[in-house]
Amino acid sequence: MAQSSQPSCPHCGTPLAPGQRFCSNCGASADPNFGKPTAMGSGVNNPQAPELPTELPVPPPPPEHYYAQPAQPTPAPNTFYPPQQGQSYPSQQGYQPAPVPAYAQPVKDSSKSVLGQLGCGVLVVILLIVGVCGGASYLVYRYVVSAASSTSSTTSTSNSTTTGNGYGTNGTPQAIPTTTTQVNAVVTYASVDVTIVNVQKASSFTNDTNISSPYVVRLNIKEHNPSTGSVYMFYGDNFHLLLSDGTSIAAGSEHDSTGIGQDVTRSNWVDFPVTTNVDVSKLTLRIGGANEAQMDVLLTASPDVSKYQLKTIRPNSAFTYAGLNWTLTTVTSSLSAYGKQATTGMRYITVTLKANNPTQNSFYVFPNDYARLQAGTTTSPPSDNTFSSSIAAGTTGSTGTITFLMPQSATSFTLIMLPRSDTTPAATQVTTTFQI
Repeated sequence: MAQSSQPSCPHCGTPLAPGQRFCSNCGASADPNFGKPTAMGSGVNNPQAPELPTELPVPPPPPEHYYAQPAQPTPAPNTFYPPQQGQSYPSQQGYQPAPVPAYAQPVKDSSKSVLGQLGCGVLVVILLIVGVCGGASYLVYRYVVSAASSTSSTTSTSNSTTTGNGYGTNGTPQAIPTTTTQVNAVVTYASVDVTIVNVQKASSFTNDTNISSPYVVRLNIKEHNPSTGSVYMFYGDNFHLLLSDGTSIAAGSEHDSTGIGQDVTRSNWVDFPVTTNVDVSKLTLRIGGANEAQMDVLLTASPDVSKYQLKTIRPNSAFTYAGLNWTLTTVTSSLSAYGKQATTGMRYITVTLKANNPTQNSFYVFPNDYARLQAGTTTSPPSDNTFSSSIAAGTTGSTGTITFLMPQSATSFTLIMLPRSDTTPAATQVTTTFQI
């Protein structure tokens, strides 16, 4: 039995299955007349045309490489290629479409979130700019207001008159030029001769940065220490300025606070902080601590300080004691001695004695043992003396001083030389009186 020949593709020669309309290799039509003009359909004008089958055979799927897509460059974001019009692929039972590549999937539009972030950033920048501009505007406003206020205050100050306490009508301390009042008064404190040259008043002094007050009162002084040791003045404790209302102001600073050595003379200044523009002629300088004999000096030209000056008398009273011939040559009254200030209500009485020793024995001088000074009911032993330890036999002209601390109110005194049994010959008590 003869076998029918297997049809093949008229284009590429690939064998075709029975009824296969398209070549599985090239995809061309298996009909050799495909592409020729079509003849009139049956049943219309050609009654002889054979009747076409109502159900067409399903063509076989094209080869796998037909669906394979060549590698393509990655499309630009947000690019979508719609299917070409008229392009279609035959369906086949069991056929699963190939998964869409990641580059072909539609990408979510992130422009909205980016724009949102940009919008927030722009809003923050705008707020910062507004804040900076607002702050700068406020500072400019405050500067203008302050300048206007300062100008107004200056104008008001220049046009206002000062009150008695040195403040303008707006309560602002008035700057004043430096004024100087000559005093030229000398007092002795703790054995130091203090000369108050002048007193100055100013808003401030350039060489004193320790005082911050509306006004400063300065004393320019000279200091001389004739005693045998250094003396410390302690100005903050011992120098006070008394106002007319009784207010006491301690010294705030001084140029030189070191000790004043023996026989040293130096210039110094002492400053007092003052809150009001005081009248210097009504000020009083008080020298001396709370427990010391104080001296008040009115700060005017050549004030009377005679009651604080040394007072000296020359009794030249002669007496005999322990076989020696004694002479009370001088007596001095003072508020200080040997670098010390007398205590409150007291003063120093210093007696100077000259002795000639005609005996054959030396006389040992111990004033603390036998010398006393009496005033009323007060009898005091010596506080200091300058005698040598002994007066040799046959010598003349030995001198020394004995100092006593006595009440300021006393004016009549008795020097008592107590009896002694340790001398040859024995000494009996001797007294001599004086007034100062």
